[in-house]
Parts: sequence; structure tokens; C-alpha cells
Amino acid sequence: MLKIYNSLTNKKEVFRPRKSKRVNMFVCGITPYDSPHIGNFRAAIVYDLLARYLRFAGYDIFYLQNITDIDDKIIRAAKEKNKGWKEIGDYYFKEYLAIGKKLNITSVTKYAKATAHIKEIIAQIETLIKKGYGYEKNGSVYFEVSKFKNYGKLSRQNLKKLYTGARLEKDPDKKHPYDFVLWKVRESLGRETSKYEPAWKSPWGLGRPGWHIEDTAISEHYFGPQYDIHGGAVELKFPHHEAEVAQQESASGRTPFVKYWAHCGILFINGEKMSKSLGNFIAGKEMVEKYDPDYFRFMIVSAHYRSPIDYSEKLIHQAKTNLENIRNFARELKKIKQKTGAPFDAAAFKKQFLQAMDDDFNTPRALAVTFKMMRRANALLARPVRKKSLQATKVAPDGAAFSNGGRGKLSAVSAKEIISFFKNAEGIFGVSFTKTKTVGIPAHIRELAKEREKLRKEKKWAEADALRGQIKKNGYEIKDLESGYEITLIV
Repeated sequence: MLKIYNSLTNKKEVFRPRKSKRVNMFVCGITPYDSPHIGNFRAAIVYDLLARYLRFAGYDIFYLQNITDIDDKIIRAAKEKNKGWKEIGDYYFKEYLAIGKKLNITSVTKYAKATAHIKEIIAQIETLIKKGYGYEKNGSVYFEVSKFKNYGKLSRQNLKKLYTGARLEKDPDKKHPYDFVLWKVRESLGRETSKYEPAWKSPWGLGRPGWHIEDTAISEHYFGPQYDIHGGAVELKFPHHEAEVAQQESASGRTPFVKYWAHCGILFINGEKMSKSLGNFIAGKEMVEKYDPDYFRFMIVSAHYRSPIDYSEKLIHQAKTNLENIRNFARELKKIKQKTGAPFDAAAFKKQFLQAMDDDFNTPRALAVTFKMMRRANALLARPVRKKSLQATKVAPDGAAFSNGGRGKLSAVSAKEIISFFKNAEGIFGVSFTKTKTVGIPAHIRELAKEREKLRKEKKWAEADALRGQIKKNGYEIKDLESGYEITLIV
């Protein structure tokens, strides 16, 4: 029985969708004003995994993700780079999709851009004004938070305390400091300005949507006024998600707007929240260029989705080691041919794995079950010898984590059952556990190895040793052979 931790109630609840096996899930997407960072992709991977598991469990899921393709940040970026606002948004959204493809993010049913839903946004604002929750001032429209009696229920904030205790953007047109913009009047006029700052016609004049209103207008368009799951990073809980609750429940009169709120944890870097101002911003494109995208994805799914992750080089190298050990073991299983052997209950481990996933998508516990199964199965292999390296460039390597001549007491039938377990797990985690193609050695590592070999032939041992050390710092090792050398990936 699947249970989900609901941020609205702060407890785990049995998952019961509003309509039988149909699940509607909305997740806050990116604002494409710059290269998306690894924090963006932490959230993208988390909700891809949740959608994968729901589908595996037999649910028919519609996964909707919005894209905030007009925003103050996009306008600033357009002015700084002297490019059109749409050009900026389209470019970085395409980058987000391209990196997502490398990270095997495949579960999104629909990406919905804010600018493609202006009609729906205006209609919802009109409803809010009609019901007394919205007011117009100088061409902008605001939501009056004091009119919504339950404002703060999701984040457990008290409006009166917030009034004095939080930093607010000053706006003389607001009735209350925490009123928020539903429609923003165009700040300036002129042909050149329109290149950077677009505007749409509305009953209140030329302007553009506020940040919060796009999400509820989009979700209502596709799902109606209520749906099953809303996801997003925990730092969006207030004020963004709180504003969504106020908007939709005020507009429709129905509660709850969302049945289950599933917030994911923050990704830190060496103990600090990732920020451009701190100089610790890591773009997603840099990550997938430096590492096999599977290593980053495996690092993300190795943590519980609600837990914070403190990113470091050590952490991703640990993920690489653990993933390659699974792959190497799977390769070894494929070599087993003997028909008879000791009994092995792979079904029991599958049951434990699914129990972990049913407990609020507990991926760390599910992976612990996976490694426990590997240890039990390995005990049935004859003379296990763990190799230090995974791959070589000289000859097509087997990359096996275990080597044994007799293939032990595990039968081919049991081996196939374990491989089937891995196949199910990789479909849920979105990471290949049964990969057979070895990852190539990067070109710059091969060049360093060639240069080192040249230095060795010239008997420049100190320089050759220095290059060996440089190669090792990059995660690779050189083994000198009777003729030539081989490069291996260290795990």
C-alpha cells in the first residue's frame, strides 16, 4: 500500500487518487533565463522517479510541468545580452530539455509555457476580482491575502507575524505588504522595450502575468480546480505554493486544491545553498560533460527525495562506485550457465524493495535491499575476487566486479531472476543497472597517457610519474604492461 508524506498535513498518508487509478501531478518547472543548474535537475529527477514508480504501480499518470517563460529575470537577461525575451527563454528551455534527455528524464506528459496560456490566466484573474479577492491599481492587479482566511496553512505561517518579520518588495499600490501580483502593468513603452519586455492586452491594460497565477491557471486548464499531487522544491512552499493555494481555492471555492503536496529537499554545495553570488553555481551542462549522466542521477536517487543533499566530488564518486558495482555484478550474472544450484529467493528481495518504495518512495532503503541481495548472491559465487578497475582501452574489457572460474553455486535461473530484479529497478530509478557497453576513456586522459608513454621511452621518469599522478587525480589509473599500457577507471 503506497504512502506519501503530505506537506499539507505533515504526515504520511495512504495514497488514494481522486479518480481511481488516474493521477494528475503538477510540478513547478524552471524559469529559463540562464543555464539550468544541478538543483533544477535534482527536482526534475525526483519527480521523474515518482512518476516512474506510480506508472510501475499501475497508475495512469498525467505529469504536467509549467515553464515560466516570462519573468523579471528573463527581461533582465534579455537587456543584458541584447536579445529578445523569447529568444532567451527558448534557448535555455531547449538546453533544459537536452540535458534532461541525457539524464533520462522521460516522464513528463506535458510542458506548459506560461505565455501559451495568457487567456486562461486572464480568465482566472477576472474570477478572483469578481469574487472579491483581487483588486486593480494603476494597471496592475493584486491578490488581497487578508480576504483568504486560510492564508499560511500550507507553510504554517502567521500573516500578522509575517508583516513585521520578513523582507518585502515595496509597492505603494498594495493594500497589504503580502498582497501579491496577479497581473503586472507594463513598466515602460516603446518599440525597443517590447523586444525585452512583452505585454499582452487585458481588461486592465497592457501587461503580463504574475509568477504565482500562471501555475493555477495552467493546472486548472488541464486538471480542473482540484488534483492529486503537486511537487516542487521545499523552498517554494512559501510564498509561491502558499499563493497557489490561496488563488485556486478562492477562485473555485473548493478545498483542498491539491490532495498531496510532495516537496523535495534542497541541494547544497559543500554545506552552502547553491547561489551565483557565492560562486558555487554548477550548471547542468557542466555536470553531464564532466561525469556520466547516470552517476549524477544515481547520486540523486540514492538520497530520499525529501532529504537535503550536500553535493561534493566525494559524493558523486561514491555514487559512481556503487553504480558500477551493481553493473559489474550484473555482467557477472550473465556469464552463469549452469542449470542447477543453491536455492535463491529473488522474489523475497523484490517484495522488500517494493515495500521500501511504497513507504514514501524510500529509495535509500530500496537500494539497501538491492545491495543486500547482491551480497547474498555473491556468497554463492565460487572464489569471488573484486577487481579494482572497471574498464580498459587496450582490449574490450569485461568490466566485471567479480571473477570466478567455476561460476559457483548460483544457477542460471536464479541469475536471470536477479537480472529481472535489476531491470525493474532501473526502470524505476531511470539508471541502467545492466549496462554492457563500457564508457570510453575521455580524450584528454588518453592524450596524457600517450605523453606519459613517450616520456617513459625517453627515460624521463619524474615527468612520467607526474603525469601518472595527474591522470589518477582525474579518476583513472595506468597499468604498465609488457608491451604498452592500459587505462582503467578507479572505483
